[in-house]
Amino acid sequence: MNSTQSLESGPEPGRASRILNLGCGEDYLQGAVNVDQFARKVDVRHDLNQIPYPFADDEFDEIRCMNIIEHLEDVIGVMQELHRIARSRCIVTIRVPHFRSACLYEDITHRHGFAWRSFDVFTAGGTVYGEYSPRTFKIKSRAYTPYKLPILYKLLSKAPGLTDNLLSKYIPMASILFEIEVVK
Repeated sequence: MNSTQSLESGPEPGRASRILNLGCGEDYLQGAVNVDQFARKVDVRHDLNQIPYPFADDEFDEIRCMNIIEHLEDVIGVMQELHRIARSRCIVTIRVPHFRSACLYEDITHRHGFAWRSFDVFTAGGTVYGEYSPRTFKIKSRAYTPYKLPILYKLLSKAPGLTDNLLSKYIPMASILFEIEVVK
């Protein structure tokens, strides 16, 4: 497998980055470890509801979870597992449907919708709804992703409380893109 260096902090000197594309579906990423249960082309076929995942501790520098977390039964367990297989400072990119997104309900395999602060429970000071996991992450960025008019969703991302609690009732929401860093 050919890996490419993709993080600012990068891997240790002399070692290429390891990238995990979790729940890859048809988005096969060359140079990454592509994991899915149902996709035609994968590197590892695995049911992502079955924890532990078939990887060693501290194996990955970057993890992509694009439109997969909402399909899984145990979000807290999955986040703990991602923490286990990630190296310190690994960047985990997660795209999930907003809780008011029509596509959340159109796909009957979706189990969860998400809000701006949904992943705050995994941060050091994120006791919004309790401390559910000893594993910690740092949220690097998050943004609402647009259906159309990207400038509008960029503005909505500057007022997440107002957006989640009021404006999303009137403005169609698609998904939220999170970039979080593993803290070990």
